[in-house]
Amino acid sequence: MEHMTLWVEALLVAAQTGWLALGAIENVRVPRANRDMVADVIAMRQLRAEFPDMFKLVGSHRIESPAFHRLAFAAIVIAECIVAAVMAAGTLALIGAALGLLETETAKVIATLGVLGFTMIWSAFLVGGQWFHYFAGHQSAQHTHFLLAIWGTVVLCLLVGL
Repeated sequence: MEHMTLWVEALLVAAQTGWLALGAIENVRVPRANRDMVADVIAMRQLRAEFPDMFKLVGSHRIESPAFHRLAFAAIVIAECIVAAVMAAGTLALIGAALGLLETETAKVIATLGVLGFTMIWSAFLVGGQWFHYFAGHQSAQHTHFLLAIWGTVVLCLLVGL
């Protein structure tokens, strides 16, 4: 059964790796697609336009510096690339363990670190988004981040045996 579990874990981590790697590649290839939304959230532009009364109460949280927006987006892309690489290594390690080429414990540690990184990216978006009240202006992004954080948490639980 352990052999089958390793293959299942490898496939689950591979799916998340693919999702994150594609997102990172798109953020490098076509940065404007997400960079502008990150800037909109941080500057609270949607909140100002759609919920002016709420903006009056919490608008002081906004950061309007284009340099900060670029730095934040760069940090996101760097984190996505690093975590995708660790997850790819974790996927390969789990496959190696399933084939008897690597210790199971080592493979699970690498995969767990990668999936933890995946989960923390989306958790950080949720925390940062809460500060900028993106639930009001960018609900679909918040819902996506919740689902990704849940997906990561479920795979983490499987990897660590919870």
